[in-house]
Amino acid sequence: MKGSCLRPAAMRWQIGSALLLLCVAGQAMAAATISGTVKPADNNDLSDSVVVATSDTFKVYRVTVGDDGTYTADVDPGTYTIVALGKNQETPIVKDKVLKDGDKLTQDFAFKAATPFPIVKAAAPIPLTDDIDSASFQDAPEIQINGGQNVVVGDPNAWGGPDTVSGRFKIKWSDQALHLAADVTYMTPRVNNQTEGNLWNGNALEFDFQNDPYDPTRTSYDADHNWQLVVGLGDSPDWWLHGALQAHPAVNGTDEGLLKHFAIQDKGEHEQRFRLDVPWAVLLDSTGKGISPPKEGDMAAMDVVLDASDPAADRTTAARLFQVAWSGFEPSHGNPSFERPIQFVTQAPSTTPTAGP
Repeated sequence: MKGSCLRPAAMRWQIGSALLLLCVAGQAMAAATISGTVKPADNNDLSDSVVVATSDTFKVYRVTVGDDGTYTADVDPGTYTIVALGKNQETPIVKDKVLKDGDKLTQDFAFKAATPFPIVKAAAPIPLTDDIDSASFQDAPEIQINGGQNVVVGDPNAWGGPDTVSGRFKIKWSDQALHLAADVTYMTPRVNNQTEGNLWNGNALEFDFQNDPYDPTRTSYDADHNWQLVVGLGDSPDWWLHGALQAHPAVNGTDEGLLKHFAIQDKGEHEQRFRLDVPWAVLLDSTGKGISPPKEGDMAAMDVVLDASDPAADRTTAARLFQVAWSGFEPSHGNPSFERPIQFVTQAPSTTPTAGP
């Protein structure tokens, strides 16, 4: 066995434990280290902050930032993309860091307060026939969910990269609805065996939305301001509102039916494009009334999430194995402090905002 520390049985008793220890030490040394400090933005802290390093072969290392701002990740040799993630904080992504056996990289980060992501107003409600690359969405900044830092459920080292599950999204708003356009990749598309409140447990979209300004102290849903919409992306797509409602989206007690507001198209063996409209009228407050549309300049918060069935399981029984999230955090489905701040605007910004993490 080339490269191993095994020897013929007749020799093992002569070698003793010393050589075996050397073998173990040699194996441990075949690694590199990334470490450094993370500085919080003004008036923020480092609670729940992490640093994520992803290699060019999609090995993903996610480590917690200590209370003192330090972190350490022991990684295999490779070329790395590294990013720090924090609630309501952001920092540029560091790319193309090459590490060999025994290398020790110091990489420090300084957070700044997250810039609200702009949601551009549409001149009129957007037809479901207009996809993500249509003129209707041309001025909407793109959200990309395709990196190791986005893997929040499942073994990130088993994810294997964007071909397993990933997506890009554009979102606009009108006086009638939020208009979401997506281009997603699944290793095994259209696998979802669930119904109603379990639609997340397969290929699915999760859209977490808050219609008032981001609040770092809000750790549970407010019935007047927080909703989670899940769309099952199986052979028979369906949707469900979580939060206080726990029901199919409805207006005045009448089930809206997903197909009035959704269109999906296969674009090859693994790619799908879909359009989703979320009418303000189905986002009910604690009195059962649909919320009002936003006004220009209003602040809010959201997260965009994809769930993926186990690509190795039988299609008829496969359940969720991975989840990838725009925020880089898993709990946003019930904890709005992990969502990202957004702002409703009438025109796109002159520079493209951070759409990571």
